[in-house]
Amino acid sequence: MLIGDLWVGLGAPCRTVAEISNNHGGDYDRAVRLLDAAKVVGADAAKVQCFTPGELIALRGDGTPPAPWSQMTMTELYSKARTPFGWFAPLYEHAASINLPIFSSVFGPDSLALLESIGNSAYKLAALDCGVGWLREMVQGTGRPIIRSCAETHAPTGPGWWIYAPPGYPQPRAHLGNIRNGYFGYSYHGKDPWVPAMAVAFGAHYVECHFQLDEEPSELEAGVSLGQEAFAEMVATIRDIEA
Repeated sequence: MLIGDLWVGLGAPCRTVAEISNNHGGDYDRAVRLLDAAKVVGADAAKVQCFTPGELIALRGDGTPPAPWSQMTMTELYSKARTPFGWFAPLYEHAASINLPIFSSVFGPDSLALLESIGNSAYKLAALDCGVGWLREMVQGTGRPIIRSCAETHAPTGPGWWIYAPPGYPQPRAHLGNIRNGYFGYSYHGKDPWVPAMAVAFGAHYVECHFQLDEEPSELEAGVSLGQEAFAEMVATIRDIEA
């Protein structure tokens, strides 16, 4: 699989992906700093999330989010967490200028149209949405690689590159052995750099972790994101495991 010019898969080192998510806190300059920091700490690629609140409500419904966001409605949470559409083209241009491959999760027709317009190279389907047929078919129609998260014990059959995303915020160390059951990689929400590193020992070719700045922790996801120091430690440990 190619993410831009980056080969991901057999014959390559495990690729480490910095998930920017909402850790920019609504500040464009901070989003740029996150990309720069991801490059410095050894991330092979960065990932963002492209959605409108309406797209996510259509996919998942409204109501009360799980802890630690249960004081908000889903609409309030998604409105706070979104990355403005106007940021995507300049963020992709900046990532290209520092030679950092970048791609995005997608959640509906509006986000897909925007990402196609800027040449997004690969798509991610979140674990909550990977079984939604119309979304999968829409993304398949682009002909680009699709990475699909799943929390099942065994990787499902079907198109795309399946990565293991066990439930929990943060996720426990348990069940990493499930990666051996047909999974290509691992999606991590937590603060322990050893957990995604251990995933590589179980065969992961791709590791995706939420990423934040040490001096500017995330308002929404500080408890499930690796800072710069922890991400760098994870990368170094992965390379030691591979060696």
